[in-house]
Amino acid sequence: MTIDERLSSLGYRGPGFDEIRLLAATIVLIHHSRIVEYSDIRLDPLFLFSKGVIHFGFLAVAIFFSISGFLVTPGLLRSQSVLDFAANRIVRIFPALIVVVFATMLLLGPLITKSSLFAYLSDPLFYRYPKNITTLLSNFLPGVTFRGGNQLAVVNTALWTLHFEVLCYISLAFASIIGILRRRQFFLVLFFASYVTNAIISLFPPTGLFLPDRLMTFIELFVYFAAGTTLFLYGNKIPFSRLFAALAFVSMLVALPFGYGVLVLPLCVPYLVIYAGLSALPGRLLLRSDLSYGVYLIHAPILVALGIFLPNVRNGLFMASLVFPVTLLLAYLSWEFIEAPSLQRKRDLSTAVRKLVGLASHLLGQGLFVASRKTSACARAVSKPNNAE
Repeated sequence: MTIDERLSSLGYRGPGFDEIRLLAATIVLIHHSRIVEYSDIRLDPLFLFSKGVIHFGFLAVAIFFSISGFLVTPGLLRSQSVLDFAANRIVRIFPALIVVVFATMLLLGPLITKSSLFAYLSDPLFYRYPKNITTLLSNFLPGVTFRGGNQLAVVNTALWTLHFEVLCYISLAFASIIGILRRRQFFLVLFFASYVTNAIISLFPPTGLFLPDRLMTFIELFVYFAAGTTLFLYGNKIPFSRLFAALAFVSMLVALPFGYGVLVLPLCVPYLVIYAGLSALPGRLLLRSDLSYGVYLIHAPILVALGIFLPNVRNGLFMASLVFPVTLLLAYLSWEFIEAPSLQRKRDLSTAVRKLVGLASHLLGQGLFVASRKTSACARAVSKPNNAE
C-alpha cells in the first residue's frame, strides 16, 4: 500500500494528526518548562544524545512543519487558487494569535509586572508588543522578569516559529504560481537543494558565516516542510509501510549519537510523522477538538506567570504539570470560541479577498486607462502645429 492509497482509504483525512500535533505542542511545553532547572540548551537530553544537532523543542517544531507541508499542499493543488490558500492560512493562524497577544499584554501583563500600572501602560515596550501579530517579534513587556531577576523575560518563547511558517506558506504559494508544485520533479529538486544546503551549513559551520541568521533558520525549517510536501506529491510512489517506519526510527537512533542527525532527520522524521498521522492512534475518542495550536500559543505566558508566582519550583516536569492543565483549558476555550468559528468563516474570507483583489485590479486598470488617455492627449497637443508661428 502506498501513502496515496492509504489517504484514499481514509477519505483523505488522517486520523492521527490531531494527536501528533498535540503531542508535539506538549513536548514544546515540557521543553520550555525545563527552564526552571537549566537555561542552557546544551543540557537538553536530546541535544546531548545527538551531539548538538537537535533538542526536544526543535524536534517538536520539525514535527509541526512536516505535518503542515503534507496537509496544506493538497488544497492548493486542488484549487490552484493562491487567494483561497492565503485565506485558509490566515483564518487558521491569526485569529487565535491576535487574541493571545492582546490578552497577554492587557490581562496577564498587568498582573505579573514589577512596574506600576501607569509605568507599564506608558512604556514603549507595551506598545511594541502587538508587533507579534505580524509574526515579527517583540519579546518583552515592561517590568515582566522571570523568577524575580532583573532581566526582562521573553514573554512568549513559542512565537518565533510562526514567522518561518508563514514564509514556508509563501514559498509554497510561489512554487504553485510558477508551476513547480504541479511538476513534482521540480519540487523534488527544490527539496533536495534545501536538504543539501542545510546539511552543508550544519556539517561545515564556516559556510554559514556568509548567510543571514534568518535565512539559515528558514532553510533549517523549510527542509521539513518541503519533505512533508514531497511525501504528498510522491504519495503514489512511497510505501505506507510499518517496516519503512521502523527503519526510519532505527536510522535516527544510529545516526544521532555520531552527530549525523542532520542527514537522517529531515528524511526520517517527516516519514514517521506522516505514517503515524495516517494511522489510528489511541485517544481519538477523547480528543474531539484540535487543541494543539492553542497549547502552543498559550503555554509560554502561563509558564512565565507561574514562574513569577512560584519562584521556588525548580523541577521542570513538576512545573510542566502545573502549566499543562491551565494551558489545556485555555486551549479548549480558544478552539471553541475563536479557532473553530474562524475556520467556519474561511469561505467568507476567501470571497471577500477575491472581491477585494478584483476591486483593486479594476481600480488599477481604470487608473492605467485614464493615465494612458492623458498621455495620449498630451502627445497630440505637443505634436499639433502652432498656426501662430
